[in-house]
Amino acid sequence: MGKAYKNFWSLNTDEAVVTGILRDAHNKNIDVFMPLNAQMKDIDLMLVNTKTKKLLSIQVKGSRAYEPKEKESKNHGDGSGGWFFFPKKVIDNSTADYFIFLIYVISESSKIGRRTLKPHTIAIPTKVIRKLAKKYKISYGDNSYNFFIWINPQKKEAFDYKDKKFFISEYLDENGIQKMYKELSK
Repeated sequence: MGKAYKNFWSLNTDEAVVTGILRDAHNKNIDVFMPLNAQMKDIDLMLVNTKTKKLLSIQVKGSRAYEPKEKESKNHGDGSGGWFFFPKKVIDNSTADYFIFLIYVISESSKIGRRTLKPHTIAIPTKVIRKLAKKYKISYGDNSYNFFIWINPQKKEAFDYKDKKFFISEYLDENGIQKMYKELSK
């Protein structure tokens, strides 16, 4: 007698985009894997150095693209922001080594006369985001956090501007990914 299996081993869009970004970072010894255990709710991807056999677990959080308001552009400069809202326990109880926040920045090219969306990542260790959340974020009545992360690609700047402002530029795009790759190569 056969056994039926459900297909629950598929990536959501944000995880697929992050997988592509991580693979494009061009380190031949490091690859991206997806856990097949559907019970691992807070681990979306595994980054593995096939040479050293070290691995990092990753939680991916994606935001839709937000049209920057005139006031936001005036206050924060070029770029646009992403919004992340989740229960406090997602960060406090996470077993993932890293969070990767995926933010789509809207930009306008006068050269081609079109607007584009470009994905940007904040690859930040869980212990760091946990520390920043405790220091800078206000936990709302339902024990949740709101992160409003602005990315200015021209200045290579990233910061949270909700509650108390803090900078996370060192984890933006290639900087954050290279920190992960360095950790895997030790």
